Amino acid sequence: MGRNIEIKGGAGEFEATVIAVVIDRIAREEEAARQGRGRGEPGLSAWIRAISHEDPRLPRDQVWPD
Repeated sequence: MGRNIEIKGGAGEFEATVIAVVIDRIAREEEAARQGRGRGEPGLSAWIRAISHEDPRLPRDQVWPD
């Protein structure tokens, strides 16, 4: 990563560790993208898809009445 990041505020040891892991993961994915190395699978990663607010059971072309 090459940068020193300081986590301030009310984060405890566990929260700071989670934040550090997420930042490291993002940095690795960005570096892989810069080098043209992909995961070999199209689309968003699983941890991004997990926060989707869409109901996956609904058809994408469904139109709601006004």
